[in-house]
Amino acid sequence: MTSLTSKTVRALAPVALAAVIVGASMAQISNSDVPVEVTAERVEALRSDGRVVYSGNVVVTQGDSRITSDLLTVVCARAPAQAGQPQDQSCAEIEQMIAEGNVYYTTAAEKIRGDRAEYDYRNDTITMTGDVIMSRGEEGVIRGTRLVYNVAEGRATVTAGTSSVLSIFTPVERNEPASPQKP
Repeated sequence: MTSLTSKTVRALAPVALAAVIVGASMAQISNSDVPVEVTAERVEALRSDGRVVYSGNVVVTQGDSRITSDLLTVVCARAPAQAGQPQDQSCAEIEQMIAEGNVYYTTAAEKIRGDRAEYDYRNDTITMTGDVIMSRGEEGVIRGTRLVYNVAEGRATVTAGTSSVLSIFTPVERNEPASPQKP
């Protein structure tokens, strides 16, 4: 286990992540061709477990997408072992990112808040749980306990367990033709 604690982690965090996932798909939260930047107060590269753990004011930015949290764990799958060769410790593919504590996912179009979020790369979905609040500009606000958000489609499904999902929105004013005046 490697442990670093200082403000220099902001510069070293992306390097540490890249070292762990050499040859792997880059972590992404949208716009696959845009670089990903991760900053945190601390990073632990756990190569033997196939994880990188960021803690303290974690910010993941890619294009106009941003995830912030107290803790972020990047989990990756191992490359298959070659015959007669030791298991490669590098990451073959990112499987998921798990964000915990004060989690926010924001884009130009929406803001989603929750207690915990899991980003599944294969399905391109974010599952957020806890006290979930989603807002889309002036469209309104939806509140529940679980949100499944398909990033590529921009489609969200919100549930509230045993209670009800709360939606608050303001109807858009329609410009209807004026009724004819009577003489």
